[in-house]
Amino acid sequence: MKRVISILITLILALQITHAATIDTTKVYGVTIDATSKLTNITTSLSNLCKKPTTRIVFDEWVPATDYLTPVTKIHDVSFIMGELLDSYYMKQYNLQQYTDRTNEYLNLLGGKVDIWEIGNEVNGEWCGTTSSVVAKINAAYDIVKSKNKKAALTLYYNYNCWENAGNEMFRWTVNNISSKMRNGLDYVWVSYYEDDCNGYQPNWQKVMDSLHVLFPNSKIGIGECGTTKSTKKASYINRYYSMKITTPNYVGGYFWWYFRQDCVPYTKDLWKTMDNAFSGKSASDEPLSNIKSETQFKLGDNYPNPFNPTTRISYSIPVESYVTLKIYDNVGREIASLVNGYQDEGEYSIDFRADGFAAGVYYYKLAVGNQSLVKRMILVK
Repeated sequence: MKRVISILITLILALQITHAATIDTTKVYGVTIDATSKLTNITTSLSNLCKKPTTRIVFDEWVPATDYLTPVTKIHDVSFIMGELLDSYYMKQYNLQQYTDRTNEYLNLLGGKVDIWEIGNEVNGEWCGTTSSVVAKINAAYDIVKSKNKKAALTLYYNYNCWENAGNEMFRWTVNNISSKMRNGLDYVWVSYYEDDCNGYQPNWQKVMDSLHVLFPNSKIGIGECGTTKSTKKASYINRYYSMKITTPNYVGGYFWWYFRQDCVPYTKDLWKTMDNAFSGKSASDEPLSNIKSETQFKLGDNYPNPFNPTTRISYSIPVESYVTLKIYDNVGREIASLVNGYQDEGEYSIDFRADGFAAGVYYYKLAVGNQSLVKRMILVK
């Protein structure tokens, strides 16, 4: 009898170790499901992806956990699951007791099928309610999740220059409101960002993730939400986000395309193939610019006026949405200014360079797109 019990204990421990090792991957391929209707189509789309995804399931407001038992069970057969306790938009509708009760209800019923629990979504968003109430709710949810030995995730909202109150800026809010216990104990920290909401701004994600890692040294980090409603931009956005090359320690990807159900279900849709290629590391962004057909050419124009004092205009064009840099160098090759550093759509552009404070002489401006670059000379006179 003792031998049988010993064998059972060994098997249980082995299963627990295997389960933990499965969740703590170095690469997360995330997608988001914001509704579970047409469940068979959803599971088929997920199961056919070339890599096993991690599916965020958004648990709707005021819906009992029992409504999700079947969807969670079936999706867990083909995917890891991150359960979003509540979308940020509805955070302010719940008081602390209601949020605590909801957390307990969902964990008690679904805890065995959900691999990661998102205790708070876009928590610094200005629509979430008062900061004190948000902090109380996520602290309570964190304590519940960790008391049950489950994995806890927190999603922040990246809002560089896109806030009304500076106190809600992502890093400032985090420093001021996230406890040291949570900053050292969270398993995952995600960043939600929709560039359509922020005037198309392209963050330097390497610097963002480096800074995030400093604040959350023990957490796996990555992009927690991305997407666009612009149909002509969806494929390029998927390729761009899922192909990010970030070298920050503990960076695991994520991305969690918000519109997976709309764009990639059923899996016969064109964007499903785009997503599958992105998972595999293949994307349109890997194709040389010279192979992409476009009426717009890769071109760097002559600056005007030239010679100039103190301002000149530089024009250029790119044939496909790409990561673009336009930099100014002095006559010994030292970079003195960066005019463009981010993704831009296909098209023609112009930008002014103002040389106040620079000495008269010869300068160079270099346009780089992918593995191609062009350089031209200009003269500053005084």
